[in-house]
Formats: sequence, structure tokens, C-alpha cells
Amino acid sequence: MSTALAYDTVRRPNSVLPAPLQPAPVAAPPAPRRAAVPVAAPVARTRVVAAAALVGLAACFVGAQLVLSIGTAQGAYELAALQQRSDVLTRQQQSQQEALRSLAAPQRLAAKAAALGMVPDDSPAYLDARTGRVLGTVDSTAGTAAAPGGITR
Repeated sequence: MSTALAYDTVRRPNSVLPAPLQPAPVAAPPAPRRAAVPVAAPVARTRVVAAAALVGLAACFVGAQLVLSIGTAQGAYELAALQQRSDVLTRQQQSQQEALRSLAAPQRLAAKAAALGMVPDDSPAYLDARTGRVLGTVDSTAGTAAAPGGITR
């Protein structure tokens, strides 16, 4: 191994040569030692930070409570409006069902059929689908009436 000093040109590209060795300066006698005094932590600063954090947390809590309260109240108003709308629709449905029942009554249908010129058949005949035979007697009705399409019976 070599005893020559190695120069790192990557770290110190501008260095040319090392400074000549000089004798070490004589150090002054050490100063007398003092007792270590503990350094007080900045208490005021930590208290301010803690107080600010607590105030911020309280503000967040109050804000969240306010948002939840407003949302609940809004939901209650919407629920009341929807219940009122449901009541109106229920009444409307009941009145329409009653009107439908009155229109579908047999007396009403018979009156409408008579108004259209239809006559009741007193002796109905039935067709047997398996055999193709007509069951019952086929009698023509007493009168013929013209239907709305001009078809006569």
C-alpha cells in the first residue's frame, strides 16, 4: 500500500494540492465546567397549539351537528310533503275505482248495449271446441237491429 494521500477529484474538482502540514496550535486551557441548567420547553407555544386544536375540533363538531340537524329537518319536510301527496293520490285512486265500478255495473252495460242497438239473447248456444258441435238451439231474435258498423244480425 501506498502512503501517499489520495485526492477525490469528484468531490473537490478545484483542489490543486493539499495545504502543507503545519504544527497543531497549542490549545488554551479548558474553561471551568459549569453545571448544566435544564432548558425550559416553550410552554406557552405548546399551550397555544393545544388550545387552537381544541377550538378547531369544537368548531368541526358544531359544524357537523349543524349539518346533521339541517339535513334531518329537510328530510322531515320532504316526508310530510310526500305523505300529503300520497293522501291526495290515494283519494284520487279511490274515486277513479268507484267510477270504474259504476261504469262496469251490469245494468250500465245493458243500457249501453241497448243504446248501441244490441238485443239480449234468451236462448244462448255454445260451441264445443273438441267436437265442433253447437250445443243448445239457435233461435233468431225477434227483431234485428243495426250495429254501429252497419252489421245486421
